[in-house]
Amino acid sequence: MSIWVICEGQEGGYRASTLELLSQARRLVGGAGGQVVAVAVGDEAAAAQALRGAAHRVVAVQGPNLSPYAADPWVGAVAGVLSAGAPRLVLFAEGTRTRELLPRLAVRLGASALTNALGLEADGEAFLLTRPAFGGKAYATVRSGDRLCLAAFRPNSFDAGAEPVAETQFETHQASPDPSRVEVLEKRPRASARVPLTEAQRVVAGGRGLRAPENLKILEELADVLGGAVGVSRAIVDAGWADHAIQVGKSGKTISPALYVVAGVSGAVHHTMGMDTAKVVVAVNADPKAPIFQYADYGIVGDALQVLPALTAELRAVKREA
Repeated sequence: MSIWVICEGQEGGYRASTLELLSQARRLVGGAGGQVVAVAVGDEAAAAQALRGAAHRVVAVQGPNLSPYAADPWVGAVAGVLSAGAPRLVLFAEGTRTRELLPRLAVRLGASALTNALGLEADGEAFLLTRPAFGGKAYATVRSGDRLCLAAFRPNSFDAGAEPVAETQFETHQASPDPSRVEVLEKRPRASARVPLTEAQRVVAGGRGLRAPENLKILEELADVLGGAVGVSRAIVDAGWADHAIQVGKSGKTISPALYVVAGVSGAVHHTMGMDTAKVVVAVNADPKAPIFQYADYGIVGDALQVLPALTAELRAVKREA
């Protein structure tokens, strides 16, 4: 049994979700005598030493046209290393890059593809993968077949604390991919210093119950105290109060934070499809019959404009005393 993970670089290291996938892969192969193989491509392989202990093998894919990232050459290079290694299961972290790479690789390699997955277990020589179905109202468990399976998982699906491997072997795979058909004219860093929404362990989200765009600041204030990210409902984005980049829901981001504080959101299925796998949900709504309370572990019936500032003040006081 071997599980391969396509690593995604971030700020000189690797995404937390990449490390989660490597951790879960180590758990599954640990008692089966298998291998975890991490694949780092282009200049992102420069941080490969950070993966020591995270995988049995780290394959650095090098060659022209691989840095910075571009889909065309990456598909060629990654397809080459996967064809040579012949793995049965390859894991990706959900995100913009994966949405470009995974479908193209699946077509190129004749592989099966699964996205938006949440759970992964071994079943003999096969794997059981769990993902939401019917808009999050049910969960489907899929058994991998005989052919290669490419699977993308939501961030925060696994913890990253599995026992490290005793020895990591570093290798280099030379690729000669074709150049990209797309020219990158400019790259802009994220404007916010907060943790990215999809990676955040703690998220504070708001909806129409905030009543005015200037009230979004109470989300930011609570998120800052919690060290988390800010999300909003589609209604907020449709009203032009916030950017689509922080929308949670079916047509926005899908997240699985450890804590989700949601205020002034009714709980329509469009929103809950993006957060239904949050570990703990705290809902604040003035309407005691709001559907969001069906998803909440803790519910507060009240005005978000009063409750959130009170929560923020209380948490600040606790931090000062700590």
